[in-house]
Amino acid sequence: MCSLLVHCVLGSSKVQGRLKVCTRGFFFEPQDNNLPILRFFFRDMAEMPVAELHDHPEAADCAIFLAFSVSSVVEMKERGVDHPYMQKETSGMSGGSSNGGVVPTKYTFALLHSKIEEFLTNVRPIWELAHKEDVLNKVDEEILLDPVLRPRQTDQFDSSLLVDFRERPLLTKGKLVDRIVPLLKYPGCLMLTNQRLYFQPAQVNNVGDPVLNWAYNTIEYLYKRRHMLKQTGLEICLKNGESFFFSCRSRFDRDEVYDMMVSQPDLKRLQQTDLESMVRKWQRREVSNYDYLLYLNNAAGRTKNDLTQYPVFPWILSDYQSPTVDLADPNVYRDLSKPIGALNEERLEFYRARYEAMPRDMEDEGLPPPFLYGTHYSTPGYVLYYFVRMAPEYMLCLQNGKFDAPDRLFQSIASTWSSCNTNHADLKELVPAFFDDSLPADEWLRNGRNLDLGTTQKSTRVGDVELPAWASSASAFVRINREALESEHVSAHLHEWIDLIFGYKQRGDAAVEANNPVCDCVLLSVFYYLSYEGSVDLEKITDPVEKCSFEAQIQEFGQTPKLLFTGGHPARSELGKAVDIAMLEVTPSPRESDEAIASTNGSTSGAPSTESRSRGDSGAKEGSPYGDAVEDEHALAASRRSMFSFRTRSLGVPKQAQRFVGGITAQIRRRMSVEAHKRWNWALGSKNGVPDAPSWAPSSTYMLHAGEVTSLVLAKDGRALFSTSKDTTFKVSATLDGTLRRNLSCNLALSCCDVSPDEKYVFIGSWDNCIYMYSVDVGRVIDHITAHDDGLSAICVFEDRLLSSSWDGSIKMWHYTSTGIATAPLSTFMECEESVVTLCVSVDGTTGAAATRNGALWTWTSCFRSVLTICAVVAAAGWLNDFRNRVPDRSAHERVDAEAVREPREACRDLRPYVLRRGSHHRLHDRGQ
Repeated sequence: MCSLLVHCVLGSSKVQGRLKVCTRGFFFEPQDNNLPILRFFFRDMAEMPVAELHDHPEAADCAIFLAFSVSSVVEMKERGVDHPYMQKETSGMSGGSSNGGVVPTKYTFALLHSKIEEFLTNVRPIWELAHKEDVLNKVDEEILLDPVLRPRQTDQFDSSLLVDFRERPLLTKGKLVDRIVPLLKYPGCLMLTNQRLYFQPAQVNNVGDPVLNWAYNTIEYLYKRRHMLKQTGLEICLKNGESFFFSCRSRFDRDEVYDMMVSQPDLKRLQQTDLESMVRKWQRREVSNYDYLLYLNNAAGRTKNDLTQYPVFPWILSDYQSPTVDLADPNVYRDLSKPIGALNEERLEFYRARYEAMPRDMEDEGLPPPFLYGTHYSTPGYVLYYFVRMAPEYMLCLQNGKFDAPDRLFQSIASTWSSCNTNHADLKELVPAFFDDSLPADEWLRNGRNLDLGTTQKSTRVGDVELPAWASSASAFVRINREALESEHVSAHLHEWIDLIFGYKQRGDAAVEANNPVCDCVLLSVFYYLSYEGSVDLEKITDPVEKCSFEAQIQEFGQTPKLLFTGGHPARSELGKAVDIAMLEVTPSPRESDEAIASTNGSTSGAPSTESRSRGDSGAKEGSPYGDAVEDEHALAASRRSMFSFRTRSLGVPKQAQRFVGGITAQIRRRMSVEAHKRWNWALGSKNGVPDAPSWAPSSTYMLHAGEVTSLVLAKDGRALFSTSKDTTFKVSATLDGTLRRNLSCNLALSCCDVSPDEKYVFIGSWDNCIYMYSVDVGRVIDHITAHDDGLSAICVFEDRLLSSSWDGSIKMWHYTSTGIATAPLSTFMECEESVVTLCVSVDGTTGAAATRNGALWTWTSCFRSVLTICAVVAAAGWLNDFRNRVPDRSAHERVDAEAVREPREACRDLRPYVLRRGSHHRLHDRGQ
């Protein structure tokens, strides 16, 4: 707290309030709300603020004061009203009159709880920065301010702030974060205890803000979010409806906090509905259209705490002129199959012509890729456009202390709809408030605060929003709008708009067909490219000026929602239609490398036609446990090129995984019956009870993946093929015609898979250290565990158990049931000195073998109780690549064929069979035999 001393004609007066220091000046907030908040810019202070003695009669106990002179003062929020900021030139004297409106030049403060010497020491470098002539931009300013601000943004949490002395901190140091609120961010640190989450604001002001804390049992939901297109966001939603959004310094920090929180007993109850389940609830009308759209927005990362990704809703009605509206008449509705920019054919032609004229392939020269629309359907400016009457302070903040020009303010529903259909720079959709009958409509449709919003060029004073004639009041307008949203007509067509905003028509060929059907070129982006996830990796940009520029553009244009569906969203009436979920939502292990390297070549000419055909012919395809709504920071992988013709970044992979993956070829497990061999026309001989290898001529080639295939498993009847790829996808395909039956996309490359004996479940290994249990019947992941400290290299399933190996050199045995995988392994084998690249196990699981990168072959008995032999199949020349169990009869000696390859990826050198229980090889098949 501090005191501001000024002189008035009525005598001396003392005003108490708070003095806040910002990077460009002082804010003084009087305790009396009738007085305006004052802002003093350092640039308007010719001399540094000083300490001086004061002879004020009430200053006996505080004789030393802070004093400074300014050439202008900014006044705001007088009488508690949000009005445009008023900048006033000072009078050139040290006092003023209260009734004449003269602004004094000199201001004097008495600091009640701070030492003035320390205060001036902190202010001096900031004041000097404001007077430097070589500070050219915001980046220069931030670099110079860093030594001043960094010591105040500490990760040391004050343990005296704990609510309960019995609480136990779970972190050795706090996690540096920014608390995100509309248009602002507050630095601080997060601390977790065994009972609460704490946010300790950074001491960047002379008066600290209160520490926030939330008991775990008050948290309803916990979500991973993105912020500025970076995977650093974390949002907590409380049972009382409040929510708090934080942005961590890195994805690693965010994941560590998330994983630690969800492991707490009070938060293990958090079970969100998966996306496919919600689709089915919507189809069964257990969920309203409004609630379903809210859910999709949340699943796509939209949050009311970040205006760049505020929840978006569609315009529903198109008739705002008639005296009445008949919701049974389809002509009163907007065409939901087209985006807002394509509703007016004449305006669309303008967009097409401009797009055709844009230069191509000139990104290296600083030009952006071509785009159809130069603006977005949801931006911070559009959100505040609707809420200027309810939250004028945000508009003033965004517009540098001014409301927008009166003619551009939200005046009329009809004129806003007309502008969205005719104005080349206006493509805004709606916000949830247009349909939310729980929010008082008068707060944002009526000028209840009597704000001075100005007068239009037609001499019309801007006041309440002009409603359609068919709405007698603000609440009636929202009610009718909501009824229209829930109408049968909208229920029958809402899926078309979902395809445009959250689905496969966001970009690429499908977007061209939806928005620009006569354009012959391939569209890289429908909207400005920086609004798309994966368009730029801000964490890898080292040039601060370039990074600042990108951040400013993202703030201006907003962000396109995360892709949720890769195929057409089923209509509400299509209960049996497949749901093509776009991305597997997982919780990556905090041990996952924060640095990604290497790339995956994802160019396959045949992929687009294959995907297109499969989408139409497939049954139930893909599912996703939609828990925390986490999004991967990596660009959409190369596999998406089969659906979307936009440019993708290289797929980042962990360092160790990249070193070894080159030596792992596709693993094919042929567990087929004799009938299946006959159907495939494979000739089978027999020698010593062991079938000879089948031989056949390839009949068909299907480009099912866009990247290197890492694993293949053939169904027992030979009708289905299970495959994983470095393009991050797992697919189930028909062997007869290549039809895609199931499709699943993950965050990182997939390395291996195997199928349960009853073929109901597929266990998938990924480079994110996790095993995913996929149900073939329901078409989605039903469980996943973080299994190893590095990427998975192989999986073998037998009976109710599975073996997994990793590049970290470990092998583990797990138990599984129809509901999931046990969280703790049955046994662990850690003796391998090098990365394990492949596994093999007998039918009953009693005997198995593993091969490592250095060419060693390890064998074991059940549960790894003893290691029988170590056989060096290939010496230092290369590593083992793959082997197979060749004797299914449990009474016979188990045997594997071990295939070794030289590094890097040379042709097969030799093939050696081994009797596992004897540890010696029988025969050597040279190349070509």
